[in-house]
Amino acid sequence: MTNLVEFLAKVEAATWSEPLWSTFVSYCGDAGFPMVSYHHMPPIGSADEGRVRVAAHGFPKDWTENYIRQKLYRIDPIPAFAFRREYPFYWSEIERMEFQCEDEKTFILSLVDADFGDGLAVPTFGSGGRNGYFGLGFGGERRDIGTAGITILQAACQAAHLRYCTLLKESLPVPPKLSQREVEILEWVARGKSNNVIADILGISTHTVDAYLRRVFVKLGTADRITAAIRGLGMGVIRGYVT
Repeated sequence: MTNLVEFLAKVEAATWSEPLWSTFVSYCGDAGFPMVSYHHMPPIGSADEGRVRVAAHGFPKDWTENYIRQKLYRIDPIPAFAFRREYPFYWSEIERMEFQCEDEKTFILSLVDADFGDGLAVPTFGSGGRNGYFGLGFGGERRDIGTAGITILQAACQAAHLRYCTLLKESLPVPPKLSQREVEILEWVARGKSNNVIADILGISTHTVDAYLRRVFVKLGTADRITAAIRGLGMGVIRGYVT
């Protein structure tokens, strides 16, 4: 397996996405994976919510362009399965899993017809639910790289994902700053508590809770409790738990 320490140093030195991607593709190629894909999934409520980013290397150009143009990541079940697991799994294992809809099954059959061979599905995780998925294709039949080899690859994927998250956040708007009381109230809202209940918990009036929430709505650019809670979590301005 290619030297992980050297790779990590190059990842940390990357100052924008292109050299980071090139470094990762090169690392995977040296490790025996000529096909590489990456999905970046912004969390619900984040400033870039819904802007799924997809990069691919080694896949047929027309197939990749159609995948992005048709937004097939919406029905591609492999990333979805990956996010429900903590460890990588082989693409071929997906055939034994339960599909949520017929479109997912149809998509998998299209992959079989495309004859991409087997590969590894690698989930990666970031702060505030900013997750990613890497598809590492063997370009043919599966090779046994062992548990240690898979662990090293997962570490490489995780490092590349976190570096991309860091670089991406530099281009996103700075999250609004909420006061301590506003954060406290929004966290209770996120837990499904009504204004009356929040008032009782905090020992303040319902009118005061309502006033604080109106300020939160303005800062987060929303007009309802559910969206405010989602944006608060997605932007990382609340923790999702209370003390």
